[in-house]
Amino acid sequence: MKLCDALAGDRIALNLTSSNRDGAIRELIEMIGRSVRLPDPNALLGLILEQEAIKTSGVDQHVAIPHARSDDVEGVVAALGVSGEGIDFHSLDGQPVHLIFLILSSEISMPAYMSVLSRTARIFDREEIRRQVLAAASPDEIMEIIRAQEPF
Repeated sequence: MKLCDALAGDRIALNLTSSNRDGAIRELIEMIGRSVRLPDPNALLGLILEQEAIKTSGVDQHVAIPHARSDDVEGVVAALGVSGEGIDFHSLDGQPVHLIFLILSSEISMPAYMSVLSRTARIFDREEIRRQVLAAASPDEIMEIIRAQEPF
């Protein structure tokens, strides 16, 4: 499964209002909940924060990829939040995070979940792509940038 299939323009926030990790994750869960059915958003938040307590999702290069699997989710769905000021995710490189990709999946969608997770990491490992997304003026522009990285 491609990242652009899991993500949608209505699940991209160009300017997150939250200034901390927990708030940003909650904001992204709420955004997903406006476009797909999430019976218990608080349970999803709890799952993600439990994982964050064990190991940060702030990988490096100003990117975080919090993720969780739950039967409360159908298929694989993603959201992206952009923070111009940056958010402390206790990242591996110690730098603030500017791009936060939240990936949620059902328990049975493991192959698609792993595909979206690995594609996200691969695409956003490139500085040029991160810069383009940070400079994008609209969610549609971000979707086009991502689509161009996933031709197949």
